[in-house]
Amino acid sequence: MNKPEILLMGTLHLSMDPDIVNHQKDQIQQVVEALKEFKPTKVAVEKSFLIEEELARKFQQYKKGDLIPSYDEVEQFAFPLAHHFDHPAVYPVDEIVDMSSPSLNQVFEWAKEHQPSLFKEILKIQQDLKQIEDTSSLSATLQSINDPHYISQLQRVYMKLTRVGDRQHQVGVKWLKQWHERDLAITANLSRLAEVNDKILLIIGSDHLHLIKQFLYDSQDFTLSSYLQYAP
Repeated sequence: MNKPEILLMGTLHLSMDPDIVNHQKDQIQQVVEALKEFKPTKVAVEKSFLIEEELARKFQQYKKGDLIPSYDEVEQFAFPLAHHFDHPAVYPVDEIVDMSSPSLNQVFEWAKEHQPSLFKEILKIQQDLKQIEDTSSLSATLQSINDPHYISQLQRVYMKLTRVGDRQHQVGVKWLKQWHERDLAITANLSRLAEVNDKILLIIGSDHLHLIKQFLYDSQDFTLSSYLQYAP
């Protein structure tokens, strides 16, 4: 009996950079063609079950040729892959978590006002991450944000957020509790979806890669693969 295999693909959110869809359709197609080599049995995406019916409706429209994919990584990557392998659905595994108590902006504002040296440390790592990101093409960007070094540096930012606040005001920790809740729930939803011999492709924002990979690894229930193994 084989463990389910999960391929983790960190992505940028295409709605934040519509030019990629407008001018790099060939790159999108190259990524889709490369991922076909994985031969997924299911494609899981960063969408909530609350929009499952809408997602299913759009996927059916896509299969009929009645949907022009929008500026959305699910419609650009997941729909053509799931359609190619004649999957019945694309599977939403995201979780709705209130991330406002405190918000990430409030965490940064606290650090800026009360812990300026820590704030500078965080900004420095974020600047370094921008230098690592290769924005010359979609393929290059996806490779850079899935690179283990990039993922580890991004996790450093989150770990520095734990220091924001003091013993009476655990500002950073309280925000991270919300973030961890979301990634734990995504992992749980993904785990429930998996069946013996499944090959699941998870397409998710790259910020989530570290925790979800760690949670899946700790379960010892899955074989894990990286997008870099299939990247064009």
